[in-house]
Amino acid sequence: MYKYLTLFFSVTLFCCGCKSNSVPNKFIQPNAMTGLLVQIHLIDGSLYNNVQVQDTLYKYGMGKYLAAFKRFNTDSAQFRKSLVYYSNDPDKLSAIYDKVDLRIKAMSDSVNQVQAKERTATHKADSLRLDSIKKANMKPKTAAQKADSVKQLKVKQAINLKRDSVKKLNHRLKPNAVPIK
Repeated sequence: MYKYLTLFFSVTLFCCGCKSNSVPNKFIQPNAMTGLLVQIHLIDGSLYNNVQVQDTLYKYGMGKYLAAFKRFNTDSAQFRKSLVYYSNDPDKLSAIYDKVDLRIKAMSDSVNQVQAKERTATHKADSLRLDSIKKANMKPKTAAQKADSVKQLKVKQAINLKRDSVKKLNHRLKPNAVPIK
């Protein structure tokens, strides 16, 4: 009798210890769940960036969510059931969300690269435009412009001479002043 009890408990323990890692067919498979969660989170992000007026999320969001579910051949009820199933197995859910995180980061990096290329292209265009403006300003001056600039230079020199003479005069009027060289 002792042998039968030991055998019974051993078989029971062995059967309970064997756990299947496969996901039942009634739930969304991990790869499809990863893609669906990426789409759901992208839709959430786009909706929360819009101006939120009453019923905005319902008005604009339902169509986007339904399109995502249709793309993955599922519906919201099956998505909820699958999410509950994966929530009961944290290791599987963590693995799925690691993949979701990687995919969203890859998308973000590609968008950032495109934006950086656009910024450099606009920067180059702006710098070329500024260079052409500078070159236009650096054209050789005509004789009239040169004569005008010579007149302006003479006026500036005259003003500077007057300032110097005023400084010397003020300095001479002060007692114990050290002469300016």
